[in-house]
Amino acid sequence: MRCGIDLAGLTFLVVDDSAFMRNAVRTVLAELGNERVMEATDDAQAFEQIAREEPDIIICDWLMKPMGGEDFMRTLRGDPTSPIATLPVIMLTSFSGREHALTAAHLGVNEFIEKPLTPGALARRIERIVTEDQPFIRVPGYFGPLPRAAGIDGAKLRAIAERQRRACEEAAKAEAEAARRQTTSRAA
Repeated sequence: MRCGIDLAGLTFLVVDDSAFMRNAVRTVLAELGNERVMEATDDAQAFEQIAREEPDIIICDWLMKPMGGEDFMRTLRGDPTSPIATLPVIMLTSFSGREHALTAAHLGVNEFIEKPLTPGALARRIERIVTEDQPFIRVPGYFGPLPRAAGIDGAKLRAIAERQRRACEEAAKAEAEAARRQTTSRAA
């Protein structure tokens, strides 16, 4: 099976404490035409891998030890100014139901797949990540991709996200200017 887009140039990071599942995901990615897969057995290893080579897409299991997928997402999205905070994440889970999908959305997960993993399900999620513009937003209590089912006009939400992005840039510039002034005043 092939994906509708070329996956050969993408790098994936598979985060799962189960060697069987990491191998299964690697096998499915190979079936879809990708051979560039990094692996991590836990959150610490995942962040080490990300520091070495930033992946294009992370595929993470929900239920892992010592830190589960929920904690991994909180850490990944925890600092919106971090360059890795916007890495796309596909969450795999054996849990089913709307409650877990909503929790994943609140955590800033881009895509959600209930196990068993199939090549078609993974291909669709990857295609959406690669082909759809899903801006990141920051609102009180949430930083992550703009939810598709937000119930608000997409153009309006993109405008809100753009205003927030500009406000963040202006705040960063103001902080840098304040730090520069402080350094200058100390030197004088």
